[in-house]
Amino acid sequence: MSVLGQVLRSLQDPQDGSLDPDRVCVQLVRACRHAEQHMQGLERQCRQLKTDIDRLTGQGAPLSQRLAGLEQATLAALVRGEGQEARRLATEVAAAEDEQDAGRLRLERLRRRLRYYQDRWLGAERHYHDLCRQLAMAKTTACVRKTMATIRRHPAVTLVNAKQALADIRAREQRQDQAPEPDEPPAALCPHSVEQVLARLQQQLGGRP
Repeated sequence: MSVLGQVLRSLQDPQDGSLDPDRVCVQLVRACRHAEQHMQGLERQCRQLKTDIDRLTGQGAPLSQRLAGLEQATLAALVRGEGQEARRLATEVAAAEDEQDAGRLRLERLRRRLRYYQDRWLGAERHYHDLCRQLAMAKTTACVRKTMATIRRHPAVTLVNAKQALADIRAREQRQDQAPEPDEPPAALCPHSVEQVLARLQQQLGGRP
């Protein structure tokens, strides 16, 4: 049973069936702590993903520079007619392009996961504030007594409304917990061959004035 389910069960005193505000407050305090810890966990996950994204993004610029240098060196070897050297350099170009493609896929996956956890954090924050509002109401002794008296006079209206409000919060909590993390299908990378690199670079040479 969820924490909010325990709150619902504690609404009535087991002896006389009346509302027990003390027990409600205790359960709501626990629910608030649980919700706060849940938010903190999601926040840590978001921070870690942002760190991973920044690190991977930072690795992209040096790799692009190295790839550009290798392509220029391969083009120069082709111009000089050094086929063996051009093929050796083209092998390095193909490996660098494979590494670049793999990095892009990892970065895209990290960004999707970050959006997922950011959405979950926003939902958890709304849930936490709902609980805090309920707790603030329950802590006001005069308000609690007045509410209990009103419920005793109009059980068919006020008690149903109070239970429905908590049931709505519980439903939101269950939807958040059941939301799965995005499923990542295995990435299908297409390795770059030396022949493809040489053909592309030779085509660039053919198009030069």
